[in-house]
Amino acid sequence: MAVAIPPRFRLVDQAKLTISDLQDYPIYRWQAEACPLLDERLASLMPVDQENILPATSFEMMALWVSAGYGIGVCAQSRIERAHQWGVSMRPLADGPYEIVTYLQRPHAQADSAAKRFERRALQIAEAGAL
Repeated sequence: MAVAIPPRFRLVDQAKLTISDLQDYPIYRWQAEACPLLDERLASLMPVDQENILPATSFEMMALWVSAGYGIGVCAQSRIERAHQWGVSMRPLADGPYEIVTYLQRPHAQADSAAKRFERRALQIAEAGAL
């Protein structure tokens, strides 16, 4: 996981950021990337009377808010790296690692062959990553 920051961000000179570095800024989170440990740590930093963790409907919307200077974003490092041309810089989170949780949902009906191949491949990748 990493932090998406605007070009003129106050902490742009730091090579890595910690969760505590983020507490004074609005934080955009793309809800499709579930990371329970990270969300718990972010929520624990924020004052009870202040809502600084804001949902983004897509990664692109999160990048738009960040590049416009409305806040910072937290999501997968690989996504932020691809948004550099949109005016978004990236800094890794120093106090990780964090796991993104992905759920594969399908109807109870019989899956077609393409869905079965996708499921097998996803399981192979997950098992290889666990080694």
